[in-house]
Amino acid sequence: MKAVIGVVLLGVVLPALSKDCAQLYEENGLSPNFNETIAHAIHSLTLNELRKFNPLAEELNGVPVVNPRLNDPTETERVIPHAPEEEINKNFMSEAMNTIDLVMSQVGQSGDQFGTNWPIVARIVHKFHMKDTWAKIKEEFDLMKQPAKDLCVCLKDTEKNGIFQAVDWVARQYRTAPLLTLLNKPLPKLKDAKSWEVWRARLVQYYDSQAITDAATYLSCVLNHTG
Repeated sequence: MKAVIGVVLLGVVLPALSKDCAQLYEENGLSPNFNETIAHAIHSLTLNELRKFNPLAEELNGVPVVNPRLNDPTETERVIPHAPEEEINKNFMSEAMNTIDLVMSQVGQSGDQFGTNWPIVARIVHKFHMKDTWAKIKEEFDLMKQPAKDLCVCLKDTEKNGIFQAVDWVARQYRTAPLLTLLNKPLPKLKDAKSWEVWRARLVQYYDSQAITDAATYLSCVLNHTG
């Protein structure tokens, strides 16, 4: 088992989809592995970030994410059903510096999501990679027409469509895997320009237009569709 920065899932058991939902996914241009692409996009989302998409996003938002306190021995859930609000101190002027403050303040604390397998530089890269991914998704989100109600009903049922299971796969990697990988290949220790070239080449592959569309469609359903 290997820890992951981004997510390409192999072997995740996808629950049987109703014929109607399967047809809706295909007709609306979602990828065959939409559960995996969406899981990558949402696995570490917070309510703070959801409110950048829609300021009215609620605490009970229905977006399953890896438990931020995953490695706390008192925690029993690998995945929690709603993206939580992240407490960010305002010790610095910029969001970037306050984000670094947040990441560094969690290292070695009880419940540290990443445990002992994640070097500090990798934690910071992961945090900003996800924020950058969300910014890319938001570009498409802002231009997208509201998805049809019947499609949204299917997409929001994450336990039936495989999204929840794909997020749980990520959580299990975080908890047990000894090595960092991207795209199922081991990553070099991030220590210089040469090792960053490898990381960068892998990370940019997560900006695939289809993956971005999958995630934007899901978030539009979650944040803009009622009922």
